[in-house]
Amino acid sequence: MRFALFLMLFIGLRLCSVAGGIKGRITTKQGEALPFAGIAVKGTSNGTMANEDGEYEFSLPTGNYDIIFQYLGFKSVSRSVTITNDFQELNITLEEQALNLQEATIGKGKEDPAYSIMRRAIAKARFHQLQLRGYTAKVYSRSTALPTKIPYLVERRLKKEGIQEGKAIINESVAEIKYRRPSSYTQRIVSTRNSLDNSIPSPNEYILASLYSPEIAGTISPLSPKAFAYYKFEYEGYFEDQGQLVNKIKVIPKAYGEGVFKGSLFILEDRWAIHSYDLQTTTSGLNISAKQIFSPVQNVWIPVNQQFRINGSYLGFAGEFRYLVSLTYEKLDIDPGLKEDIVINDHKKDDIAKENNRKKDLDDLIKDQKEFSTKNFRKLTKDYEKEQKKERKMEGGSDRLVRQDSIVIDSMANKRDTTYWQALRPIPLTKSEVSSYVMQDSIKVVKDSLKVKSKPDSLYFKTQHLVTGNTYTLGNRATFYFKSPLLSISYNTVEGNAVNLITEWQKKWGKSHYFSVRPTVRYSAGRKRLYGNLETNVGNHNWNLMLQGGEMASQFNNNDPIPPLPNSMAARFFDRNFMKLYQKQYAKAEYSIRNVADIVSFNAGLEFQHRKELFNQESAKPIFFWRRYSFTPNKPVSKELADTGFPEHNALLLDLTVTLRPWRRYLIRNGEKRYIRSKGPSFSVNYNRGMGFAGDVDYSRLQATIRQNLNLGPRSNLEYLVNGGSFLSKKKMYFPDYRHFMGNEFFFQYTYPPDQFRMLQYYRYSTASWFFQAHATWNLQRFALTRIQALRVTGLSETLQLHYLRVPTIRNYTEAVYGIDNILRVIRLEAVAQFHGSHFKAMGWRVGTSIKFGR
Repeated sequence: MRFALFLMLFIGLRLCSVAGGIKGRITTKQGEALPFAGIAVKGTSNGTMANEDGEYEFSLPTGNYDIIFQYLGFKSVSRSVTITNDFQELNITLEEQALNLQEATIGKGKEDPAYSIMRRAIAKARFHQLQLRGYTAKVYSRSTALPTKIPYLVERRLKKEGIQEGKAIINESVAEIKYRRPSSYTQRIVSTRNSLDNSIPSPNEYILASLYSPEIAGTISPLSPKAFAYYKFEYEGYFEDQGQLVNKIKVIPKAYGEGVFKGSLFILEDRWAIHSYDLQTTTSGLNISAKQIFSPVQNVWIPVNQQFRINGSYLGFAGEFRYLVSLTYEKLDIDPGLKEDIVINDHKKDDIAKENNRKKDLDDLIKDQKEFSTKNFRKLTKDYEKEQKKERKMEGGSDRLVRQDSIVIDSMANKRDTTYWQALRPIPLTKSEVSSYVMQDSIKVVKDSLKVKSKPDSLYFKTQHLVTGNTYTLGNRATFYFKSPLLSISYNTVEGNAVNLITEWQKKWGKSHYFSVRPTVRYSAGRKRLYGNLETNVGNHNWNLMLQGGEMASQFNNNDPIPPLPNSMAARFFDRNFMKLYQKQYAKAEYSIRNVADIVSFNAGLEFQHRKELFNQESAKPIFFWRRYSFTPNKPVSKELADTGFPEHNALLLDLTVTLRPWRRYLIRNGEKRYIRSKGPSFSVNYNRGMGFAGDVDYSRLQATIRQNLNLGPRSNLEYLVNGGSFLSKKKMYFPDYRHFMGNEFFFQYTYPPDQFRMLQYYRYSTASWFFQAHATWNLQRFALTRIQALRVTGLSETLQLHYLRVPTIRNYTEAVYGIDNILRVIRLEAVAQFHGSHFKAMGWRVGTSIKFGR
C-alpha cells in the first residue's frame, strides 16, 4: 500500500565530513530547470545529482577541482573551482547538444551505420563487465512516490498514516557496497529515513543492474547477443564529450511492450562502451523510464548516477515514483589483462585477418594481436570467462552459484537526526519533499500528544480479523495464523454446508529451522458431524518430517482437482455436484530430503487409511433448478470400472519419489542458499504401493515425469509436462487407488497446475492399467490480439495450450486451447476445443483468475 511495488534497488552512500563545496542551479538558456543533471569531479567517480528543480549542492574538501556538469541531450560543461571552508554559488547554463552526421548517404540497400556500431558494442559488452574485478562504493539513493489516486475504501485509513493524494512519500538510504567479480556483493545499510514511520525497509536484492547484461529483470538489453532479433537501430549523429566521440543510437523495438526497451543509447567511438542512455519500457501497464550517465575513472567508463521514473495505475492506485542514485567508487580494481587499446572490426564490413590460437588467454591475445572481429572477440571473451570459472572451481567454488550477497543493517540506521541528513545529503530536497517530512513530523507530534498508540495487526486481535483472518507475531520468532471461517465455507452434496476452522502455530530458530502445528476442525451441517485433522512439521530448508492424522471427507483424486469454491458454485447455482468424496480416517508420516548435491530430492511417505463410502444428503437441493442438469450419485463414473462403489476397508500405502534437477542454480544471501528456477528440465520417478500384508489393498504402480519451463524471449515461455507409467501389479484395489487425472467440467477455475485439463471429465478415464499424458502451455506476448500495441502495453498476453491423454479406454484424447491472460490484470479467458482421436467433440469456454484465494 505504500508503493512497495515501486520501491526497487534500495542502495545508499557512506558519507564523509566536509567543510565546503559548491551549490546552485542548472538550467537551459531559457531558464528552464534541468532535473537530475549530473555533477562530477573530472577524472573521478566523485559526484552528485541535481534535484527535480535543477538545484544541486556538492560538498568537497578544500582544494582545486575541475567539475563536469552533464545532462542527456545537452553539451557537457567543465568549470574549474577552488573550494574553501564555505559554499560558493555556481549556476550553470547548458546548451542543447547539436548532432553531427557522418558523410555518408544511406540509400536503398545501404545499411544504417547504427548496425555496425551496435555489432561492435555488443561484441564488447561482456568485456566491459569483466573489466571490473571489484570495487568499494559509497552510494546515496532517494525514492519519491507521489500518489495521484487512492481507492476510496482505503483512502481514510491511509490518510491517518500520512499517505494522501498529491503528497510525496520520501525514502532516503545510505549504504556501503563491496563487489568482487563475478557476482559477490556485500552491502551495509548505514542509514535510512522515510517520511512515513521511519521504519527500516528491507535492503533490495538488486544492485545497479547493468545494461551490459543480456537481460535486466526479464527485459532484453539492446546490448544482448540476441538484440537484433528484438530491435531495429537508427544512427542519429555524433558529438564530442570529454575528448571522446559519442554516437547517438535510436533504439526501436520491433514490437514494443513488456520485455523490450525504446529510446536512445549513446556509444563511445572506438571504445564501443556506454556513455549514457535514456530508455523506456513497460510492465503490467506501468511506464518505466531509466536514465544513466557514465564517467571515465582509471580509463574505464563506469556508471556514476542513474534515475528511474515509474508512472501509471494498478488495482485502483495511481501515481508516480522516482528513484535517484548517486554513486562514488573508492577502490576500483581494474583487470590489467582487459585493457581498452584494442581494435574491434565489424565482421560484416571490414576485411578481417584470420584469428587463431583461441585457446590462449585473452590478455596474451591482446598483447599479441590488437585487432579482432566482432564475431571472434565475443568468442574470445566467452573463453576468458570460462577460464575464470575454472579457476573459481579449483578454489572450491561452484559453477551453480549465480550470485553471493551479504546484507547488514547498522543498528543506528533509522536513528540519524535531521541535522545528519541536512549536512550530508548530496541531492537537495525539493519543496514538496520537504513538506512531506514536515507533515509526517506533525502527524507524529499529534499522535504523541494524544498518546495515540497504533495497534499493529501482527500483535493485536481486531474484529475485522474474523472476516480477513490474520497472522500474529508472538515474539521470539513464533507466529500464530488464523484463517477466517467465512473464507472457508463451502457446499457439497455429501456434507451440505461445511465450514473449516484452520489455525497454525509456528516456531523458527537458527537460520532455517522450524516447527509447526496446524489443527483443522471441520463441521458438516448436513452430516451434523465435527471432524478434522492435525498436522505437524519439523525441519529446515534441507529436510522435513511431517506427521498428520485425523478424519476427513476426501476426494477420490488426492490431488483435489475440484476446488471448493467452483464446486460450491456449481452445486448451488447449476445443479452440478462435481466433487465426489469418501470418508477417510488416517495416519500419515512423510519424510523429505531436499537439495542433495544441490540437484536431488527424495520423498518417502507411509499412510494408513480406513475408508468408507459416502452418499449424497437426501436434503441436498440447489438454489436454482435446471432442466438439463441434476445431482448425480456420489459415485464417480468410470469407463474402466462399472461400479466405483466399495466396501469399508483398510489400506496401507507406501509412496516413494526421487526428483533430479541437473541444471539447478542458486544464490547465497547472508550465508543461506536460495535456489532459483532451473533452465533445464527436471526428472522425477514415483513408486506407489498398497501393502497387502497390513491392509485390504495390494498393488504397485510406477510412473515418471519430465517437466520444464523454457524462456523463449521477453514475457514468452513454454512450459511442458510429460507423465507416463503403469501398474506393475493389482492383486486387490478399489477406485481410490486408480490413477486419476486433473480434469475439469466447470466453466470457472482459478488454479492452473501444469497437468490440468480444461474439459476432461474428472474420473471417466481413471485407470488401473497403463497411462500417458502430455501438457504444453506457450505464453506469448505478441501473437494475435497482442499485435495491437495498445493492448500489449496493458500487460495482456495470449496462451496456446495442448493437453493430451492416452489410456486403455481412450487412445487419443486431446484439448487445444487459446487463452487471453491479464484482462484488466486479473481475468483469464480460454476457448477449448475437445477431440477424441481425430474427431471434434465439443467447444467450451473457461473463465478464471490468477489471484490466489486464502492461504
